Amino acid sequence: MNEQLLAVRVGPYLFGAPVSSVTEILAKPSVTRIPRTPSVIAGVAVVRGQPLAVLTLRPALDLPPDDVTLALRWGGHRGAALVAVDQVESLWNPENPLPPELWQGLVPTHVAGWIPRAYRTGDEWLWEWAEDLPDRLQDMAVAHATGA
Repeated sequence: MNEQLLAVRVGPYLFGAPVSSVTEILAKPSVTRIPRTPSVIAGVAVVRGQPLAVLTLRPALDLPPDDVTLALRWGGHRGAALVAVDQVESLWNPENPLPPELWQGLVPTHVAGWIPRAYRTGDEWLWEWAEDLPDRLQDMAVAHATGA
């Protein structure tokens, strides 16, 4: 059996965050925007004295920018970061991931790298995020900033 996922929404998309990676759910974190940063970086929030990058998937999903009202504190390999989400739905026990050839063409190429598995739940897709999602988003920001 696969690890339990925290089902969350970003816009109309349903994602699953590995429960072992999420250390906290924060409501309405105070986000300070940083001028001239890549769009994947919504800003910085100070959580219990620790400044954390606030990362957003909205630009990569072609969704308009929005205020950060919920964020998942994520323990990445490079340290903690916050990943902005629109809604937390439930804990979900994944079963029977679909073969990649059935779903990889349904997500933009740059997003497919964050998704190791996909599932059908009812009439919609649930896209599982990689455990190192914040690291991958930060790499995307660096690549954008350096023109790589």
